[in-house]
Amino acid sequence: MSSQLPPAPSGYPILKNAVQFARDPFTFVERATSECGDIYRMALPAVDDVFVFTHPDHLDRVLVSDVEVFGKTEDYQRAFGNGLLSVEGQKWRQQRDMLQPLFYRDHIRGYTEQMVACTERRLETWIEGETLDMEPEMKNLTLEVLFSTLFGRSLVPGEDQELLDAADGLNEWFTPSSWILPPWIPTPARRRFNQSTKRLRQEVRRSLEEGSDRTRISEDEAGGSEGQSNSKQGAHSNTPDLLTQLQKARNRADGSDLTIEEIEDQLITMVFAGHETTAAALAFTWYALATNPDLQEQLHTELDTVLDGDSPTYDDLQELEFTDRIITEALRLYPPVHTIPRRTLTDVEVGGYRIPEDHEIHLSIIHVHRDGRFYDEPMTFRPERWTDKFEEELHDFAYAPFGGGRRTCIGREFALLEAKVVLATVGQKFQFNWENDEAIELEPRVTTRSKEGIPLRIRQR
Repeated sequence: MSSQLPPAPSGYPILKNAVQFARDPFTFVERATSECGDIYRMALPAVDDVFVFTHPDHLDRVLVSDVEVFGKTEDYQRAFGNGLLSVEGQKWRQQRDMLQPLFYRDHIRGYTEQMVACTERRLETWIEGETLDMEPEMKNLTLEVLFSTLFGRSLVPGEDQELLDAADGLNEWFTPSSWILPPWIPTPARRRFNQSTKRLRQEVRRSLEEGSDRTRISEDEAGGSEGQSNSKQGAHSNTPDLLTQLQKARNRADGSDLTIEEIEDQLITMVFAGHETTAAALAFTWYALATNPDLQEQLHTELDTVLDGDSPTYDDLQELEFTDRIITEALRLYPPVHTIPRRTLTDVEVGGYRIPEDHEIHLSIIHVHRDGRFYDEPMTFRPERWTDKFEEELHDFAYAPFGGGRRTCIGREFALLEAKVVLATVGQKFQFNWENDEAIELEPRVTTRSKEGIPLRIRQR
């Protein structure tokens, strides 16, 4: 094994790379990659160095071919406890097996009408000609969809603001200014995160109590008959909702039952992962369309042709090929998950460099997605690039908005369906205008955000 560590970009004598990273993380990544290559070491004061990988081959190595060498970081444990995002080993496999049926394609198909209904309710609050910040607007919408589909509870637009703010606050743990500091320092962002989790745990306990009541009623009505029980759960699937699944996991016969704390962790994980990333993807998609009016017009033409003014059905959505490509390109240029963190479980050699044991690494998804070696005009929003031929020839892991390998995002199909539903439902009725002189600037939290929001003028079509 090589004894050589990856190079570090130039920095300050004491603060090293901390100030540069905290000031503009994405610009720092670009400069560091240009200066050091596809693997570099980010030197930080007070905490261990962080290693950054920026080539698809490295993503493949970490996520697939050598996955046992790389584990989850402690930040995810601190943020999400024993939820699916943070656990490993047998516990992860048990949780994945328990939750996976909720995200089978046939089951997800049955969510379409609820997704459409939530979107249409949200649109009733929009006013012709007003300017809306699409980041909070899409976050509110996707949280409403999440509660309707997986939690069996309706969130009314304009209400439940405290809950919406708490869900948004889960991002605060990962602000750059906090992330580069030791975890015991109570930064303002971390305090906001702790307040958010406290509020969400209260909501989770209430939802669990309500879920217990629903489960008892369902079991009484089913009378022990599998056929009757299935009929109570909808025409599209015999799989219960998330709350029912977690309730069953509290008292499993094999002794692997979940504690109430683990169930709370799971639900908080789902609240975060189930709305934050999709909301970011949608907000950036609207921005990309608003700044490319010709593409927005192509979207409208496809929607008018396929839907003819009707609310989209699941079958309709399968015909929206250009809409698909818009979503794919938005996830490339503005990946909601801009980096995938891992830690080394042993010393390992990558790209000819030694990466020491128990050090954090970051797979820079946003850099890979914007790499000119794999994409022509990488900074240009071009949905038309996503032909079958292009995808066949694209380097493995040059496109990885949902991660990859065995821990690829469990909600991938759910998120893609939701994004397509929202684009189809909104795009039929509204168009968007970007009226600022400057392009948006990005900043990283646990998901990609804009620094100043995404204010768009809405017009009825």
